[in-house]
Amino acid sequence: MHKVLTKTAMAVSMAVSLPSFAQDTISDTQDTVENISVTGSRIMRTSAQMTTPTTVIDAQTIKVSGVKNIGELLHQMPALVDGIGSTNINDNDDNDLGKAGLQLANLRGLGQMRTLVLVDGRRHVPGAAGEASVDLSMIPVELVERVEIITGGASAIYGADAVTGVVNFIMRKNYDGLALDASVGRSSRSDADNRDVSLSFGQNFADNRANLTFHLNYSKQDEVPMTARDYANQRPSFLANPENTGPDDGIPNTVFTPDIRFQALSEEGVFYVPNDNWVLAGTPFDIINNPLPPTFADDPFGLGYDTFIIDRDSGQFRDFIPGKNCAVVPCDGGDGFRTAETNTLRQPTERYLANISGNYDVSDNLSLFSNLKYGKVESAASGQASVFHDDNFGPLIAIRSDNPFRPQELVDVMTARNLDVVALAVVGLNSRNVNKRETLQFTFGGEGFWRDYGYNFYVQHGKVESSSTSQDVLNERYYEALDATTDAQGNPVCRSGNSACVPFNPINNQASQAAIDYVAVTLRQEDEIKQTLASFSLNGDLFELPAGMVAFAAGLEYRKESSSSIPDPLAQAVDADGVGSGLVGSRTGPSREENSYLNPVKGSFDVKEIFGEAIVPLLEDTPVAERVELELAARLANHSETGSDVTYKSALNWTFNDMFRLRGTYSKAVRAPNIQELFAPNSIVGARVTDPCHNTELDNGRDPQNRRANCQALGIDENFVSEASFGTRQVITRGNLALKPEEADTLTLGLVVTPTQDLNMAIDFWDIEITDAITSFDASDVLANCVDGAGLNEEFCSLIKRDGEGQINNISVQNINASKFAARGTDLDISYRYALGDGELGLTFKGTYLDKREFRQNPNDPEDISSLAGRWDFPRVRAQVNTVYSTGSLTLAWGVNYVGESTFNKTAQPEEYPDWFDNKVPSYFKHNLHLGYGLTENINLYLDINNLTDKQPAFLPNINSGGTLYDGLGRYYTAGINVRM
Repeated sequence: MHKVLTKTAMAVSMAVSLPSFAQDTISDTQDTVENISVTGSRIMRTSAQMTTPTTVIDAQTIKVSGVKNIGELLHQMPALVDGIGSTNINDNDDNDLGKAGLQLANLRGLGQMRTLVLVDGRRHVPGAAGEASVDLSMIPVELVERVEIITGGASAIYGADAVTGVVNFIMRKNYDGLALDASVGRSSRSDADNRDVSLSFGQNFADNRANLTFHLNYSKQDEVPMTARDYANQRPSFLANPENTGPDDGIPNTVFTPDIRFQALSEEGVFYVPNDNWVLAGTPFDIINNPLPPTFADDPFGLGYDTFIIDRDSGQFRDFIPGKNCAVVPCDGGDGFRTAETNTLRQPTERYLANISGNYDVSDNLSLFSNLKYGKVESAASGQASVFHDDNFGPLIAIRSDNPFRPQELVDVMTARNLDVVALAVVGLNSRNVNKRETLQFTFGGEGFWRDYGYNFYVQHGKVESSSTSQDVLNERYYEALDATTDAQGNPVCRSGNSACVPFNPINNQASQAAIDYVAVTLRQEDEIKQTLASFSLNGDLFELPAGMVAFAAGLEYRKESSSSIPDPLAQAVDADGVGSGLVGSRTGPSREENSYLNPVKGSFDVKEIFGEAIVPLLEDTPVAERVELELAARLANHSETGSDVTYKSALNWTFNDMFRLRGTYSKAVRAPNIQELFAPNSIVGARVTDPCHNTELDNGRDPQNRRANCQALGIDENFVSEASFGTRQVITRGNLALKPEEADTLTLGLVVTPTQDLNMAIDFWDIEITDAITSFDASDVLANCVDGAGLNEEFCSLIKRDGEGQINNISVQNINASKFAARGTDLDISYRYALGDGELGLTFKGTYLDKREFRQNPNDPEDISSLAGRWDFPRVRAQVNTVYSTGSLTLAWGVNYVGESTFNKTAQPEEYPDWFDNKVPSYFKHNLHLGYGLTENINLYLDINNLTDKQPAFLPNINSGGTLYDGLGRYYTAGINVRM
């Protein structure tokens, strides 16, 4: 019987999506397809036999969601946390501007690099250089039959990187007909426009033995700057309460500031002008070149200067208005710089997709298939300037008495005070990345039967070419152009006398385009990724046991990946002594020693693998079980850089009867280091570090006694004076060819309940522990970890080079295998269908409870643990509820995304916050509505309203601008038409 089932399952898997577009036919086909799963096992079986927890997003859910980019839908799934999308790229977090345009999945919030993305059970070429993460925007929504998400390690089935789980996109086959979909979208604030059009055409021929399908898609979404949403543009914060006297005084440690601004500078410019109380009276009034240059507006230290500003609205010169509750630089409100206002809330994106797929049944025992995919995405994101002029992160600008750009009011003040120079603190040219990526991938393969065995083979090659351009400033030209004077005719010129130089006006964003063109430079980084795959597998029955046939799958795979990332030559520039040349603003530090530079990253690796999987029936038709199966899988992989490793999986499937089934899986998975982690070349920068062996640092750290003893073991006495306390040390960043794969132990236990054919429930417990996680440490942490343990920690001490007198020469912050992640939770999945009137009502609930989420960067330090479960970015409870009612011509859907109440700061101390704030982030509901109406049998109109109630994120630090958890864009409308013939 199992042999018949195996052949039937394979036959159905070859013929997914029958050629008619009639609604009843599609529904019947989908029901059949959902009884076959290709995720989590290479042995064909019905979905009722799956041992691994699997979340399914079917075609109807995708349709009523209204998404035009499948990544945006996945980010809303409770199992995915903190991925990369179109609304969470800015330079205030780890998601750098170079990733703009990418859609990256992050299962369980344990890192995009630990989530394996497949298409029809096959890997996809990565989307970012040096990494393994797949760009979900390259997957055409119209052709997705369903998405299957499994939790737990699956390296024994699919190889490295399937640590936290797998996201598998099952694509439609045998597409027959023509489908046109066109839509437009706009927010309730009349911005964020979106246009999308897709055309799909498929045709069966050769007596339905062959099919050819074409798909084209064009999509464009407009940019939304952070300034377009006042609640997102502000920067709420908690600052130190000046009235606080200490612990247990009944006074909050902090005060809430709704609009934090930095009082050292502004977009329009802050003028520092000495007054009669100038502390260096009697010396020339050079406010810049003196031992006490001003660094903060409103003269908080009483140095004797006034501050003025250009009013943003009127353009008038006036007194600087300070903020409130100031902690020297950051203040609540006032005229200072609001860091968020240069960022992007939603990236502009333009996307082209083309997909050609075909299959041909050569015979009853062989079917060939092929796919050719091309995608192009252009996106952009803005961030903060590469240069700040505030004497904290960059030099103040000298505005001299002959500067032609001075407002008249400043001329009058300087004349009255007999000043030759005043200082200007201003934000330089804002940074902006424009990213272009082109993806090309070709697949050819076949599947069929040989005697009593099924087989599958394919070869695939993919390539991604990308370029990222960013606006920067050429330092030499920039500072030349800032020093402006006038010629004999009173025209602005550069003081240098260089006729090619165009004077730059930094005041109130009034620089001419010619001046910007002179000082600005476009840096260009070129990336290339290549991936080649080959696979062959067999599956079938081995022999029969009393409880049934033993089924197996086995095969061979080969994979080669290469990547190169070439920064702009100006960003690579380095002086002979190994210090960055600092030719452009983004590579310039506060001092020359702190200049940085980028090196090209090139590397490749290949992996040869052999795998096997078996299902062993243990019991059948007994009083205690209808069927019990043991599933075993193992994979041996040989990585050209990290060597050999073995992964395995064991699972038990205990079916009591048609209603109840228990399932459990234990697996060992691995993640091999990526090309960036392995091959990144040396890059040296000067940095200020803390030497734990310096005489005043010996009594600090987690165990001063250990620190003293270990420093002595290094030959450093207790009176040692470290030069690191008075300057910078060289910090070397580089890849590490000695890295080994991360290892993960994953456990899942679940109960599946099916009371009726229309009601399905599954509850699954999952536990993931990752050891030897690849990480890098701050240079000061490397120094401390070397000497703060019970003995010298060679893993960290080997990264430090000291001279014969104990002085630090350099510290390496290369990646090492040191960290540990742990996550544990429970998923609940319920689906129900009910005939109601002339239609059908469908209800689905997908929810996750996160019990544990821990990170230990240094497991040897018992205090180095971050318990994140329940924090605002890792809420304990997330859920998604979808209700769909369909008749012959009407579809009405209501969806709810729920984020449970969470803790804002899990390390908050007593009296940390004002009495009104309970350290909680309130629960968040987002409602979505879909209305579809069949105008004719072939024409359907639809309207989607996302965030129906215009729910805004909580107005709290790091939350108020939204992201993948909380919507920062607001209510959004999409209207479209779908034509099928």
